[in-house]
Amino acid sequence: MGKLVERILAGKFRIPNFQRPFVWRQQDVHALLDSVYRGFPIGSILVWETEEEFGSVRDVGPIRVKSRPPGLISYLLDGQQRVSALVGTLQLPSDSEPIHNGVDWRVYFDLEKSEFVRNPRGGTMAQHFPLASLLNTSGFLDAARRILNVKDENQRHRWLNSADHLANAFRDYQLPLIRIREASLDSAVSVFARLNRTGRKISAYQMVSALTYRTGEFNLADALDSLQLKLCSRGFGNFDRRFLFRAVLAALNCDIYAKDWAGLIVREDIRPRLREGCESASRGIADALGFLESLGITSDRLLPYGLQLVLLGEFYRICPDPTPEVMSLLERWFWVTSFSGWFGIVSSSKVTQALDEVRSLARNEKKSFSVVNLDEQALPFPDRFDGRSARVRTFSLYLSSLNPLSIKHRGETLKTGELLSRLGSNAIKYVYYAPQEADEFSSIPGNRIFFDDELNNAFDHFQNVQDDDYLMKLLSSHGFPEEALQILRDGKRSEFIRARQEYLIRGEREFMTKKRVKLPEENTGKIVADSDVSDTESP
Repeated sequence: MGKLVERILAGKFRIPNFQRPFVWRQQDVHALLDSVYRGFPIGSILVWETEEEFGSVRDVGPIRVKSRPPGLISYLLDGQQRVSALVGTLQLPSDSEPIHNGVDWRVYFDLEKSEFVRNPRGGTMAQHFPLASLLNTSGFLDAARRILNVKDENQRHRWLNSADHLANAFRDYQLPLIRIREASLDSAVSVFARLNRTGRKISAYQMVSALTYRTGEFNLADALDSLQLKLCSRGFGNFDRRFLFRAVLAALNCDIYAKDWAGLIVREDIRPRLREGCESASRGIADALGFLESLGITSDRLLPYGLQLVLLGEFYRICPDPTPEVMSLLERWFWVTSFSGWFGIVSSSKVTQALDEVRSLARNEKKSFSVVNLDEQALPFPDRFDGRSARVRTFSLYLSSLNPLSIKHRGETLKTGELLSRLGSNAIKYVYYAPQEADEFSSIPGNRIFFDDELNNAFDHFQNVQDDDYLMKLLSSHGFPEEALQILRDGKRSEFIRARQEYLIRGEREFMTKKRVKLPEENTGKIVADSDVSDTESP
């Protein structure tokens, strides 16, 4: 164990940039230390040995390690969390800040209770042996001297034996080390990918980092970060990176549902084209955002499905300047797929066919859609408000199209996309809600409203407006019928919300008609199907 720690501190064992950050909690660190103390197996460490230089992190846990020395280097492909926990607790300098990444690295072993603790109640005493002194000769002697000052001879003898056992347990612990030698970057990445298929999953974004981290090469992960930063300035900062990666795959004419991303990206015919594919996809997405903005979609929280932007981005990548007729067709495509929940109910093969059809339209090879039936019937009006639902997001687009006025700032029209990007779900609050008075109207869409105030219950704010003419204008901008004014003045909360719900159902149907979407059957609201939840596909 001691030699492993020494090599890490010397910079000879490196943690590559693609590894996820340290995520263990305090109890995880203590559990690992206890396993070592008891001689229990903690798994093997997998390293890739090479003389090539790749990006690596500078800190292992709370410890700053030395720069990379020349010669053979071992990169940790598996075991980062365990190694960081061991190095951080065994090598924490006395003058370092002990709290790092939510973990207190100043860990002690209670020689009386035989357990690992932090911040012992009542302060540290002779029985609390600091782990940071365990592998350090002078530090061990200092801790031992504190024990020698204990007056009770039996206790002193017992604690010294316990400290000696602790030291031997850590010094003699054999940590299995598996080395990959004489392997290429692609082979090492493939091992890493296969390891994570059977072990703890890593995200698509982390896999992208793993595949493109070679120093001096185009780094796709960095490029995706840059693209997401641009999206953030346009209200799409929370747009899922996996969809950005799918857009790059589309630009490379690869399967956007490819399972073996490791094998795909390291292919010799793909890797040299990554930069071009990413830049091309970025331009297409930027133009597609302009198209969405013209439809009122100014936030990723107003976009029903992430795949809509992927397909629209591919269209604009191929055809950045479509004719008015084609744009009109795309508008209808967007509204039909949104109101019908098309992306939530079809297979991946159907989406792939739709992508090919979008490409054909962009190349002027087709004049209409057939994979997406533009006469598809809209889903019913939802009976509950769930911001994750694509159908509810589409309803929110209708609310936004009413140009709702600010409740705080008289006469000011709300920038709903900006509000959603800044406040998230808190941008759409309750007309009226009190937990102790929760009823059938609490969760319906008619009880939710764009609200630029820290408080809920717009009902109370409406009541405080004395000017009836302005109040009617304010209510109308939020989808209330004319009769709602008198209902409000009468203080009838449930009736106020019921009247709005019925009015919104009628108004949304008129909105669908304008967007050339086939209306659902007449209803007062149906439960939204699970398949309608936005962006639930597996990465």
